Amino acid sequence: MFSSLSYAKVNHKTTIIPSLRPQWGILAAIEVVAFLARFIGLGAYHGLIYDEYYYVTAADVLLHRKPPVLVPHLVYGIDPNLLSAPPFAKEVIAASIWLFGNHPWAWRLPGAFLGSLVPLVIYLFAMALFDNRWTAGIAAALSAVDGLMVSTSRVALLDSIAFPFVVFNLYWLWTIWARIRQDASVSRVTLWGFGISLGLGFSAKWIGAQTILMAWIVLAWSWRHVQRSPRRLLIALSMTIIPLVTYFLTYAYAFPSGFHQTWLPRNVFEAWGKLQWLILKNMWTLRFYHPWTANAWTWMLLPRPTAYLWITQAHATIRLLAFSNPLVIWLGLLGLMMLVVQDIRQHRTRPVTIFFVVWLFVFYGTWLLTPRSKFNYYFLSMMPMLIMALASGLMALWQLRTRFARVGSLLIIGALGSSTAYLFPLWVGLAMPTGFYHRIIWSPTWNAKPKPVSHVPVPTSVSSFAAFGRWSTSVSVPSTWTAFEAGATHDTAWTWPKSEPLATGYVLHLNGAVVDQPAVVGHDAYAGSNGGAVVAWNLQTGKRLWSDVVPNMVMTTPLVTKSRVIVGLGNNAFREFSSRQGWIRGSGTNGVMALSRATGKELWFTPTHGEDMPTPVIQDGVVYEVTGGGRLIALNANNGHLMWSLFLGGFDSMSSPVIVGHILYVATNVYMKSYPATRSTVWAINVATRHIVWAKNIPVASGLSDCSPIVVKGILYIAGVPRIVNVTGGRTWLDNRLFALNARSGRILWSTITGGGYLGLDQEEEGIPFVHGGLVFIGNPAAKTLRAYNAVTGRLVWARSLPASLTANPVASGPYLWIGLHNGVVMEMQASSGTIVRSQQLGLGPIGPAAPIIFPRGFLMATLSGNIGMVPFAFGQ
Repeated sequence: MFSSLSYAKVNHKTTIIPSLRPQWGILAAIEVVAFLARFIGLGAYHGLIYDEYYYVTAADVLLHRKPPVLVPHLVYGIDPNLLSAPPFAKEVIAASIWLFGNHPWAWRLPGAFLGSLVPLVIYLFAMALFDNRWTAGIAAALSAVDGLMVSTSRVALLDSIAFPFVVFNLYWLWTIWARIRQDASVSRVTLWGFGISLGLGFSAKWIGAQTILMAWIVLAWSWRHVQRSPRRLLIALSMTIIPLVTYFLTYAYAFPSGFHQTWLPRNVFEAWGKLQWLILKNMWTLRFYHPWTANAWTWMLLPRPTAYLWITQAHATIRLLAFSNPLVIWLGLLGLMMLVVQDIRQHRTRPVTIFFVVWLFVFYGTWLLTPRSKFNYYFLSMMPMLIMALASGLMALWQLRTRFARVGSLLIIGALGSSTAYLFPLWVGLAMPTGFYHRIIWSPTWNAKPKPVSHVPVPTSVSSFAAFGRWSTSVSVPSTWTAFEAGATHDTAWTWPKSEPLATGYVLHLNGAVVDQPAVVGHDAYAGSNGGAVVAWNLQTGKRLWSDVVPNMVMTTPLVTKSRVIVGLGNNAFREFSSRQGWIRGSGTNGVMALSRATGKELWFTPTHGEDMPTPVIQDGVVYEVTGGGRLIALNANNGHLMWSLFLGGFDSMSSPVIVGHILYVATNVYMKSYPATRSTVWAINVATRHIVWAKNIPVASGLSDCSPIVVKGILYIAGVPRIVNVTGGRTWLDNRLFALNARSGRILWSTITGGGYLGLDQEEEGIPFVHGGLVFIGNPAAKTLRAYNAVTGRLVWARSLPASLTANPVASGPYLWIGLHNGVVMEMQASSGTIVRSQQLGLGPIGPAAPIIFPRGFLMATLSGNIGMVPFAFGQ
């Protein structure tokens, strides 16, 4: 269907910047569209998007400014991402921050500005190739709204800066090659500029090296012409030494004192050479799981896009997806194939065909060769060629002047326009109704890739626990579950009617760790996982009732009312820094969500700034939650509407609030730098009057906002980490301290060190307190101990060494305690003395902050391996 234009004039129009006067109106309109598509709402999202986590951080460090995320082994002035890529793009982002301030729109300004100029360069490129202003205009227009180009330009990535250099350098290469093929002179300024521009593109990202490779190939094709050129030496230097020297000079920040890395030589030249080898090795072989990776073989089909941003709101979803219109790709490939077929039929090799074929093999073929994990946005550098091939083919079809050709051309234009309009909200992050795309057209390949299931066998049953003590409680299973561990005392031991069945011995497996307890209401149980799963099952049969998947981790215990199941969404990533409150915790989709208790279908969702990892608390139809953005929010439990909020500052990590009367107690941390915490505070807030009753700063360095407080007989108990010592080998020495506060005034009644020890990174730092029989019990994960103190005086009653870390609080019945350890062992102990009477490996995986839920005939145990087991009791004599 497509045929080529006449290329007779191609060799006569080779000036680098041809006259734009006849087309200025069309170009102006295209550029306006390009600017609007890239600049509207550029700074609307205030957090870090996708790999801005690395590159904005690097820019701030190069400027000797506090980075927006925690950086291990920070050396101000030295790129903290040395192994990921060369520095030029990060230096450009740093320059923009230095000029315009540390704002999201300033981070993204260089990419958006350079990206908006790409349609102009493609117009000039297509004019140089085809000498047809309509072909050039179509190519420029498609580039102005191309999905990969627009979405990538709106994020502060290396590609958003490197890609415009690639396009401009390829256009520059074509003009130089055209003059060399005519044996015409190429000026020294042109060659020097070309070499420097190649080096800058190379230093922005290594896709610039693909441009250099393409320059070698196309000029080697015309080597005889190069040899006849009086500037053949400078031509060779412009593709070798000049780019290399330019590339080297972009590392100038390290010249005065080196890279300050123990794994690099002190000599700058030796260090630079080793660094380039490590970058190459890392770039070529790096493999990892990521939900948005896409095999290079799929890039020309319906590939999995790269989700730069995906946020679910109450009734809408914001997606910023990097992928081009598949119709543009397919028609572009068809246009390219027709160029090749025509050359074969006519027994000739036209320069434009050679240039496009080499472009395909260099910028696509090299990705096919590398075994590394890949993303669809790596296809970005292919799109200008495919767009120009499409435009040339479309004009060739139109110039056939038959009715069929004209109608076909109009249908193609209509299909391109309608499909672009349909996909455009996905390319600019425009909020759309949540189910809009799935109801019309949505390829399954546009969804995130699930994490491969581990080959470790998942247990399907669990053996009996030979308990020593018989059951001693009269508390019935609750009819609603409205707080962390069912209330302010953290006691989850229930009776069960003898006449009703209770299934035991089974194991449910969820995708991702189960961090907090399940909730038990009536005959059913509910749980969430770090894999975004929420499940319900029947306790009488052990069978699932329903399951759902939500767009972030669920670390909360589900709260259960008569008709709703309410969970918090969030994760522990630090992705934003505020000069007002320090680090803000949580990335991706954060918020509080209500599901139908009967079906698991979403009823409402309220997004929040920062994570919602703590289990909320419900009182009088109001859901109270403290977020990773340091704000206490009050939501209507029926519809999720925000009723009021109160700014506390810092963030709450996993400190689940409790309510006694109308007083809500919770803990937060403020980190204005990494460690120690700038401020750690326990809050008492009257939710009826919406006023702070008291706020007590606790002398700890970390951990307070990870500890859920307990309030018993007017005393609040909470634990924190007063001292952290960084040591080598991925471990840290830390101490734990238990605090007892007057719940009415916040006055510290007593505090005591519970011990210290080594702990791995990203492990829970302190235990959760529990009160029973006049004693307060607290586990110490670092010291591997459980201690009992007099709840009033703080006097140590007993201490017991354990074989593994203990984070979850004990659960008691009568004189006995049950605890779950990080090695998967469950123990039964005498509460009065700490004597271990039973110890058993369950085989369910490591146990984290989730305490057991005890019934007369068994207990529920959730683990960090995603297993929830109902362990049957076999009582001893």
